Parts: sequence; structure tokens; C-alpha cells
Amino acid sequence: MESHPLVYIRTDGNETIATGHLMRCLSIARALRKRGGLPIFIVSDADSILLLQKMMTPDETARKAYPVIHLQTDYRNPEPEIPVMQRILSSHNVSFLLVDSYFATSRYLSRMSQICRTAYLDDLQAFDYPVDLVINYDLAVDASFYKSAKSVLTGSAYAPLRSQFSLRPYRVWEQVKDVLLSTGGTDPFGIAGGLIRRLQSFPEFGDVCLHALTGPMHTHRAELMRMAEEDGRIVLHENVSDMASLMAGCDLAVSAGGTTLYELCAVGVPCVSYAMADNQLPCTKAFENAGLIPFAGDIRNNPDFLEQTAQKLLELSLDFPLRREISARMRMAVDGAGADRIAEALSRA
Repeated sequence: MESHPLVYIRTDGNETIATGHLMRCLSIARALRKRGGLPIFIVSDADSILLLQKMMTPDETARKAYPVIHLQTDYRNPEPEIPVMQRILSSHNVSFLLVDSYFATSRYLSRMSQICRTAYLDDLQAFDYPVDLVINYDLAVDASFYKSAKSVLTGSAYAPLRSQFSLRPYRVWEQVKDVLLSTGGTDPFGIAGGLIRRLQSFPEFGDVCLHALTGPMHTHRAELMRMAEEDGRIVLHENVSDMASLMAGCDLAVSAGGTTLYELCAVGVPCVSYAMADNQLPCTKAFENAGLIPFAGDIRNNPDFLEQTAQKLLELSLDFPLRREISARMRMAVDGAGADRIAEALSRA
């Protein structure tokens, strides 16, 4: 194997599938670079390239630290790209191909594995993946499901978070002053605005600052901007580069299932979770069953979702000993070093 292991990363991101795949793969790519590896991204379309570039630092962009190969294909149908991938992977001494896509089929992964060692980043357990390595960082995973993979890495120790979340100092204060509302890049259900209105009605939250994540793709961005103009307690955050610091400055949070829950655990911010998609349900329920993050339910089938979520936040805000205990358990469950552990596995001869 080459002294600088070459790792191709096949993933995508856009308005439909969001940015989570790109973000966690970039975290792994950065960890690979620290180990002397050479990560190269392979994406379907221009949307993925633009999103990936926005996630990079100016220095990374200037140095062209993470080259990107543009396939110009349909991310929803990867099998037609197999001949192109074969040419790319066969032309170099590849250490690993890492695939992170819900649309990868058994045939696709099997063909990739015939060319080079292939890893799959999984959180669905949709089928038994015919690859060399499977990574699933869910809290509760039945590793016996993966019978075809030669090696399996499971558990929250492999959550591929950005380095900013590793060993982040955090203090639980007796009085809640700041609450973070993380409702996804688009927030199609208007959760941020609905929760803000309900929390504003609580006398106990009269002096509490409500921090809402938003951005250009946020469906209700204009509404949130109006609300922020009318109430100084509402602070909007866009294009946040240091999310760990923003989280560390908050006493409570609410978030949909996904990587953000692992980030909140790594920092230690007591949180309430919810689901708005099927693939978020296993994650949110696992965190609740582990006694880490209470689950407020699925907004799609719960007409009282906003009220129940606000009540759970209120209950946590009034119970300082419980918040302190939960924060400690969260930090024990997720240490923020998962990307480095994955990079180590991808760098092995």
C-alpha cells in the first residue's frame, strides 16, 4: 500500500437528502488528512460540490485539500455509474472506497468490493451489505445483522463528528438562560416558529434567549426574521462554522434525530429530541432508551407535538440536578473522536 493511503469517498448532498452525508464524510476526510491520508470525494452533481465547498474552511479551499470528482449522474440511481467508478478505482492503488448513500444497492456495493476494499457508512440496516467494512454509529446496533461484511464497527464511539466537538468544555448552570432550536436546514413543519411561540408564553422563560438555526433553504426563514425583529430574545444563526461553541453556550436544546444529537451529547447539552422522518425514529428512541435524551415524538402523527415538546423543555429547565446528571451521561456516551477511529480503520494495510 502507498505510504499515503488513498481513500475515495462516494457521497452526495442536496436540498432533498440534506447535508448530513457530506458533513460526516468531510469529518472523516479531515481525520484521514491528519493521518497522512489522501481523501478524494466522488459526487453525483453540482449541488453536492457547492455544498461541500461551503463546508470547507477558506484554507482548505485554497489548498484544494479535498479534490472532488464530478460524475454528472443521478444520485438516486447509482448503478449506471458502475463502469465509471471501475475506471476511477482501477487506475490507482486505492486503500479504501467509503460509500455513504441511502441509494447504494447490493449490486453496486458488490461490484465496488470486487475492485477495491469498500466500506459502507450505515444507519438504516436496509440489507446485508456485501462490503469489507460496515460502520454504524447508532447507540444500539445488532452487529449480527451484518453477515457479509468482513469487519464491523458499531456504537457511538464511531460517530464521525467534527474535531471541534472533541473534549469541549461545558458547564451546567442552575438557571437556564439560553435554548438552542435545531430544526433542520429546511424545517418544512415550521417547528422553530411554533416552539418559539409556545416557549414565549411560559413565564419561566421570560428572560431566556431562544437561538434558532436557519439558512437560505429554511422554509420559514422570513417568518423567523420577523419574529426576531419583534423580540430581542430570539437570535437567528446562519452559516455557523463553530457549532460546538454555539452549543456550549446554551443550557438546553431541541433537535431532530440524526448527527446533531451526537454533537449535543459530545458537548453535554441537555436536550429534547423529535422525529420528522422514518430514518430518525431508531436514533431518537435509542437515545431515550439509554436515558440520554427524552423523545417528544413524531411530528407527523402527533397534533400536540409542539405543546408536549415545550413542556419537556420546561420540565428540564426546572430540574437542575437532572440536567447535570444527564449532561454527564451524554458526554460519557459520545466523546467526539469517532471520525479519527474510522480514519484509522480506513488507513490500515
